[in-house]
Amino acid sequence: MKEQIFKLEPGSLYYKPDWQRAKRRWVAFWDCQNTDRPLIDVTAPRIGPSSVPEMPRPENLESIYFDPGYILQFWLSVFESVYFGGEGFPAVGYLMGGYALGCGCAVHFAPETVWHLKTMGSIYEPLGWHPGQDDLWRQKLDRVVSRLLDAAPGKFLVGYVCQTMVNDLLALIRGVDDFMVDLALDMNQCVRQLEKMFDLWADTFEHYRNMIDERQKAWHDGCAWTTARLWHPEFFMISQSDISCMISEEMFERYVVRELECVADRYTDCIWYHLDGPGAIKHLPRLLSKPYIRAVQWVPGAGQLENGPAWMDLYREVQRANKCLDLSVQSQDNVEYLIRHLRPEGLIIRTDAASQQQADELIQNAIKWCGSHLHSNL
Repeated sequence: MKEQIFKLEPGSLYYKPDWQRAKRRWVAFWDCQNTDRPLIDVTAPRIGPSSVPEMPRPENLESIYFDPGYILQFWLSVFESVYFGGEGFPAVGYLMGGYALGCGCAVHFAPETVWHLKTMGSIYEPLGWHPGQDDLWRQKLDRVVSRLLDAAPGKFLVGYVCQTMVNDLLALIRGVDDFMVDLALDMNQCVRQLEKMFDLWADTFEHYRNMIDERQKAWHDGCAWTTARLWHPEFFMISQSDISCMISEEMFERYVVRELECVADRYTDCIWYHLDGPGAIKHLPRLLSKPYIRAVQWVPGAGQLENGPAWMDLYREVQRANKCLDLSVQSQDNVEYLIRHLRPEGLIIRTDAASQQQADELIQNAIKWCGSHLHSNL
C-alpha cells in the first residue's frame, strides 16, 4: 500500500481528525462533568473509496491471530471503511492472540475466537499455565504488536494486550465444572492459586504495557484500551468475570474481588468493570461499594432485552453510586430514551448509524434530548 502523506493538527489522528476535541470530552466523562450530553461512540460507514486493497482471510486459523501483515491490513481496512463519530476513535477491539499466551499447545483456534483447554486435573496441582519470555505465543504476538506500532503514529491507537482475567483463566484451565466444585470445597486453595497466577499474569501484561507505552507515548498521551474502546488521560485498568454469573455473592467477594484488589493494589484505583448477564447483577452492590471501581459496563447478554427501558433500575443504581456507566445500544429509539432519562454525567452510549450524516445528527440530537431531560427520581 502506498504511504499516504497528510498534515494534521498536533495530537490528532488521521482516522479521527477531531480527536483533540473528543479527548476533552473523555476527560469530562471520567470526572462526571460532561453535563450537556453523554459521550457518544457512534460508528457508520465511511464515505468514499478505500485505499486499502482487500486481503483474503488466511486458511490457517492460527494466522488470523498471529500473522502481522494480515492483522495490520485488516485493521487498516476497518479504519478506511468506518466513520468514528462523537467520542469514538479508531480501534479494532482485542488482539485475541493474547488468549493463547502461556497456554502452549492447550489452545484451540476457531474462526472468531481462541479457546482455552483444560490443563489442570486438580486445584492442588502446579498451575497449568506457563507464560514468560520463552513463551512461543508471546514471541509471535510481539511481532504483531510491533508491526501495528510501526504503522500507528498519527493514524490510530494500539491498546494494551493481556490474557483473560485471572479469575476466569484459572477456571478455564482447571475446567469450569470442576472449578465450581473446587470453589465450594476449598475456597482458600482457589484464592492461593489465583494469587500465584496473578503475579504471572501481571508480568506478561507489563511486558506489553511497557512495549506499547515506550513507542506510543512518544507521539500520543493518555491510556487506551481498544478492547473496550476506552481512553483516559491517565493509566487505568479494565476487568470482568464471566464465571460470576455462576457463583454466590460470598464466593464473588472472596475470589473475584480478591483479583480486583490485586489489580487496584498493583496498578490503579481506577478500574472499568464489564458486568455481563442477569446472573451477574447480584454482584453489582459489591462492585459499587468498591472505591476503585470507577465505571461499569452493563451487557444484558444473549436472549435478554437490549439496553433500554427494561434496565432503568440498574442504571440508576450505578449513577446513584457516582460511577460512570457504559452502554451499547442497538435501537435508535432506545438511544433517545436513555439520553432523555439518564444523567449525562459519566454516561457513554455506544451505537451504530446508517451514515455519517445520521451519526452527526445523533450528536446534535443528544444535546437537545438532554435539554428536555428531568433529573427527578435519580
